[in-house]
Formats: sequence, C-alpha cells, structure tokens
Amino acid sequence: MTVLPERVALFVTLGRPKFLFQSMLVTGAGVAVAVHTGVRFGAGAYALTLGFAWCTHLMTHYCNEYFDLEADRANRTPTSWTGGSRILVRGLLPPVAGLGAAFVLLFTALVLIAVMPGTADRLVAVAITALAWFYTAPPLRLNYHALGEVTCATVLYALGPVLAHRLQGGGMPPALWACVGVLFALQVLRCLIMNLSDIAGDQEVGKRTGAGALGRRGVAHVYGAGQVGVHLAIAAMTAAHVLPAAVGIALFVLLPVPGWVGRQLYGAAPKDQRRADAVAFWASMHMPLTSCALMAGLTADGLLHHRPASTGWLAVQTVTIAVFTIWLWRTARVPKHDRPHTVPDTAAQDTATP
Repeated sequence: MTVLPERVALFVTLGRPKFLFQSMLVTGAGVAVAVHTGVRFGAGAYALTLGFAWCTHLMTHYCNEYFDLEADRANRTPTSWTGGSRILVRGLLPPVAGLGAAFVLLFTALVLIAVMPGTADRLVAVAITALAWFYTAPPLRLNYHALGEVTCATVLYALGPVLAHRLQGGGMPPALWACVGVLFALQVLRCLIMNLSDIAGDQEVGKRTGAGALGRRGVAHVYGAGQVGVHLAIAAMTAAHVLPAAVGIALFVLLPVPGWVGRQLYGAAPKDQRRADAVAFWASMHMPLTSCALMAGLTADGLLHHRPASTGWLAVQTVTIAVFTIWLWRTARVPKHDRPHTVPDTAAQDTATP
C-alpha cells in the first residue's frame, strides 16, 4: 500500500501544478495593462484574481484527469506536457481522486466569485468556470467536438486577463483588446500543438479535437500561417500606436520560439518522441513568455513616458517573472528521460487502493 506522503505527492502531480505559471503570468499581463493605463494597483484584487485563476486552472486539470481517462489510456505517445499526468492511467490513485478534487475546487471557485465586487466581474468569472468545467466534462465535452482549443484560449488567455484587468478597476481600453487578441490567437495555435501527440489515442475513443480534425500536416500549416498572421497584426498595431513600441519589440524578440516550433512540425518532430516532447514544451512555454513580454514592454513604456508603475506592482511583477525564469531555466536543462511524467505506464491500471 502506498504510504501517505507518497499518495499526497501523487495527488499533487495529478493536478499538474507546473502549468500554473500560465495562469499566474497571464493574470499579471491583465493587471499590467490596467496599471499602464493609470489604474492604482490593488494587492487584494490581485490576490483574489490569482487565487481564482489557480483554483479554476487546477479544477480543469483534475476534471480532465477523470473525464479524459479513457483517452489517456488509449494514448501510447504521451509527452511530458501532453496526455495527462499518467497517475490514473498507471493505477497509482483511484479515478475518484481526480473527480473529488475537481468538485472541491469548483465549490471554492464559486465562493471566490461570490466575493467579487461587480456583477459584470462575477459573470465573467462564471463564464470562465463553466467553460473550464465543460472542457471535458459531459454533457458538452467541448474538447471532444473540436472546440477545445478555442475554449482553452477563451478561458485562460482571453477572459482571464480581462477579469484581472476589471478587478483592478480598469475599463476596456484598445490596448487591452490588442493584448488579449494576441494572447488568444497564440493560445489557439499552442493548443493545436498540445493535442498533436494525442491524435491516435483520441481517435480510438471517438475524441475529435481541432488537431485531430486538421491532421498533422494541417496543424503544421495552420500553426505556421497563424504565427505569421499574428506577428503581422502585432506590427500593424504597433505602427498604429494601439500597442506601445516597447510591447511590439518585446513580442518580436520571442519570434525564434514559434519559429523553431514551426520548423520542427515540418520535420520529424511529430513522429519522434524526444522531439515531440521538446516541441510541446516550447510551444507551451511561448505563452508565459509572451505574458512576460507584455508585462516588461508595458513597464518599459511607462518608464519611457515618465509614468512608472507603483513600487508594489513592480515588486510583484519582478518576483513573478524571476520565479518563472528560474523554473524555466531549470526545467529546460532536465533531460527528457529524467522527467517523472515520462515514466512508462507499466503499472496495472485501476489497481490503486481507494
């Protein structure tokens, strides 16, 4: 029988907390836009937003582990970043652990929504929670009907920063729509990559993702064309002064990341497991890096125009980016075969003791 500390560690792994950098940094991006437009930084509002973001993000992970179990079992080509945690697949915890955690986090999210100040804010938060839950949960199961990529982008990288911005007391300036548009489009492209390695297993159980509908070559074409389109839009919005020049430059600095991913898609990466892991990793990391670029660019623009952000927000932003940078540097240095997620699924399935 697995001892308690080991079961706790397995339960934490089941929630895949390494992805929480995504929600933490995109929350920061939404706050950064508000601060850049002159809104006073509210630490309490930031804590509420981040708590809600992490709660719904973890809820989605635990929910997916339970409702995606059949697809995860059929997936013979998982990477360190796709295909679930493999904890339930390997029988290390009972499936009810995922569902139970998801319900606890759902109820916690509802409590956090109740204390949000405005009706519009609460409606946005309810939409986030509902879409996140029905991403894999019945009856909608959005990621089973080629709507998962758009749903994920809407929840995390569109409504997420909008909620963070609103809870700081900001309006809906053009810069917010520009930043959200860039984040949303890039996240849709990233989600196509994240579903790429799962296509064969998904098809076995009748799960139809956007990536599955497009096929491997189709994903490569859409990803390449999409990245070109997004960066042309960034250049146009920067030229039109919708995005500050510092933000546009910061976003273009990251172009080698999706450029490398795109090149791999046309090579052997999707079929080679080691390369597929690297492609999923860098496609995923492009999103928190983009949030960092937005925050850094907005802060730099404020300094250039003698409108520096408050000391409190600068401290929060600096610590957030620094923690992510350290984690990214350490994670990128770990060889694939040393990552715990990639341990072969050799354990008997559904044999864990409740």
